[in-house]
Amino acid sequence: MDIEYIKENYYFEILNEKHDLSNFECDSNDLTNFLKNDALKQQDMNLNLTQLVICDNEIVGFFSLLTDTLKLKTLENNNLKKEIKLELDISENNEIPAIKIGRLAIDKKYSKKGLGSHILRNILLSILNLSKTKVGLRFVTVDAYATSLNFYVKKNNFSSRKSDTETLKKIDKIKKQNPNRSFILYLDLKDINCSKD
Repeated sequence: MDIEYIKENYYFEILNEKHDLSNFECDSNDLTNFLKNDALKQQDMNLNLTQLVICDNEIVGFFSLLTDTLKLKTLENNNLKKEIKLELDISENNEIPAIKIGRLAIDKKYSKKGLGSHILRNILLSILNLSKTKVGLRFVTVDAYATSLNFYVKKNNFSSRKSDTETLKKIDKIKKQNPNRSFILYLDLKDINCSKD
């Protein structure tokens, strides 16, 4: 399928036992195995909610969402930290409500073609809408593999935690030694532009 066609026609559907996951394979064995072996079990235990990205009855990707919090002192952006502290009259040890994108993967037939960013954008807009209509939250977090940092940070404006600043200067070495090492990243919902691309 053509990527532009997929971008115009995909939809999200909550994972259930009737879905055939056998043909899905992404670049990460860990993420492929999660979808096929763990996602439904964790969902049944109310640990996360996995949604499939489907186009013309083909699973082209998936993502899992769960609740989270972010300690104010971990923010790299000092101005944002001060702003929230002053607005709420709280200390840096307070936790701020968040939603975590626990997993996000695209089938390798369609990866590295802009589909992931398109899907992430729609996930973020859904979370933004949720924050305005259903539940209070301020941040979106993600546990990003070292190999996907560029996707989240450079392409989609996520920030790293203050404690990871020095470590991330050695990211090329980390990618070679431990590509599945994860880093907690965050995005302030106030930074999401509501206009369509």
